[in-house]
Amino acid sequence: MSSLSGESGESGESGESGESGEGRVGQTGVRPFVTVREGVIGAWKRPKKPPPHYAADASALDLWEPQFRHRVLQAELLSGISYEGAGVSSEGAQDGVSVWYRGHGKPQMLAHMIRPTADDFLAQLEWVNNYAALRLERSDEIKAQKSDIVSFLAMVGFFELDRMPKTKQLLKLVLEVSIIIHMRIKHALACRRPFEFSPQIQPMIVTPGHGSLPSGHATEAFVLAFVMDALLRKARLPPSNHKLPDFNVDDPLTTQLMRIAERIAANRTVAGMHFPADSVAGMVLAQALSDFYVARFSGLGTPTSRTFDGRGFEGDFLFGSVLGKKYRRKTPINGNDLIVQAEEQPLKEIDHSLLLGHAWKQAVSEVRLRAGKAE
Repeated sequence: MSSLSGESGESGESGESGESGEGRVGQTGVRPFVTVREGVIGAWKRPKKPPPHYAADASALDLWEPQFRHRVLQAELLSGISYEGAGVSSEGAQDGVSVWYRGHGKPQMLAHMIRPTADDFLAQLEWVNNYAALRLERSDEIKAQKSDIVSFLAMVGFFELDRMPKTKQLLKLVLEVSIIIHMRIKHALACRRPFEFSPQIQPMIVTPGHGSLPSGHATEAFVLAFVMDALLRKARLPPSNHKLPDFNVDDPLTTQLMRIAERIAANRTVAGMHFPADSVAGMVLAQALSDFYVARFSGLGTPTSRTFDGRGFEGDFLFGSVLGKKYRRKTPINGNDLIVQAEEQPLKEIDHSLLLGHAWKQAVSEVRLRAGKAE
């Protein structure tokens, strides 16, 4: 099964130079192509009229090489994204960062994240230490998930990505855009890694050179899980149905996607990379981003603004507790004892992109075909 390139949190691509290789010319050499042309070109004749320009509609991207098509879609999905409140206050204050979107309407907050205090992380260290008991059991998983998480999610069903190039590219798009966004949040919140609190954590793999919260693996795994789930929900409907069924955690496929994403996130705590709070923050961010992506892709769904407030966080990471907003503070702040805040605001005026919509429809068609619901 094909993986999406790149390591979670550190992925990137292995350095596209702007060209995709020279294909047959690179394999055969230039000289045979030069001599063939000289032998067959004949006398030069100037064309009588130029060809028309390409139509600049969404389907024109199908003529582009995949890597360049990908860059256009990446720019489209990132357009309108901005950040506020990034790391300007002192230690102990309400250090938080907000992710905003502005399309053709007024700015709207997608997500707001407030980091736990240093004492909160210190208390969480007990969880990291206890999770280390699972390292031998999960070492192969942890090693594989350093550079590939989508293959684990794709095993749930209907995502044979080597035969689904448009779906593969869509998932790569949401993965890489999510990396850009969560890296900016990591920079803003500047949370230390577990080993910086105690050398006894001794991570089993090299700790990436960036901040801890939110967990990149948790953000990416749950973004992929939520988007894959949305693709499946849409693909189960006939093409003439322009709705998107509601997210249903009781659906067996949905449940398995959530469980796999949860395990990928928890494995980073097993490895000594992350605190459970990092994974909670990553999943909350993934909820906000995936809803936003689907709205940009399809014009469907109900994206909402989400807040993670880590002050006073305690406990382990469980995806069901995030979905149910069950995390509570040790001590209420301003009368509110919830960690994952309840005041989620519906977002309006999320622009449906024709470019992104074309890519979405192609992916839905592939999933529908694989799921036995061919058009």
